[in-house]
Amino acid sequence: MILDKFLNLKGTSIQGYLHLENIGIVCRIESKNQKAICPRCGLESDKLHQNHRHLVKDLPISGQPVYLQVNRRQFKCGNCQKPFSEELDFVAKKRTYTKRLAENIIEQLKSGDILNVSRRNDVTEEEIQRMIEDIAEEITETDLSKLKRLGIDEIALVKGQKNYCAVLVNLDTGKLIAILEKRTQEELRETLTGWGKEVLEQIEEVSIDLWLPYKNLVKELMPSAEVVADRFHVMNKLIKS
Repeated sequence: MILDKFLNLKGTSIQGYLHLENIGIVCRIESKNQKAICPRCGLESDKLHQNHRHLVKDLPISGQPVYLQVNRRQFKCGNCQKPFSEELDFVAKKRTYTKRLAENIIEQLKSGDILNVSRRNDVTEEEIQRMIEDIAEEITETDLSKLKRLGIDEIALVKGQKNYCAVLVNLDTGKLIAILEKRTQEELRETLTGWGKEVLEQIEEVSIDLWLPYKNLVKELMPSAEVVADRFHVMNKLIKS
């Protein structure tokens, strides 16, 4: 089916689709795998227990909204005799959007705020907050022993209302270090001092947008670090990772 090529979701097959006026394209899909691995035992099972279908929002096609009616099948383990749901690479459990839609929306936040991006993509602000949290969990870096280049950036929650959250990124690895609920100097100070003097002294470069409170704090806590004005480089590094 030609839609298989448009969707480009490896390991899945389209069972059918509908084009609904004022809604978009709804594709019924399921995994091609006939087996799934039990998360308790680590053993494969091909015993289908139940079908569970739910709608998931995906990237648009030619400007048309796309929804996937996903069948996340439930198998029964032959060893522990307990049912379990299969893992799907393209959508996380208990999520109403695909991973690639989340990545696309996070990229849009480089040049927009959460409110406008949510309206443009027909997702809720709460869903975007969840996307940010999910990506943070997946790529967060906890080992700071080799941190040399730090990026500090911000995401606008509501455009024009000075409501931001801050993100800290390892520019060498592209991995997220932390998301701060507020962009205040006090919030950043608390996070940075929590890393300890040894980590702060090893940082050679800090990339920021030269917002004065951040710049002053960097000079105070990391006096030997070079301050670089390169705001968009930070979010680009994070998204590419």
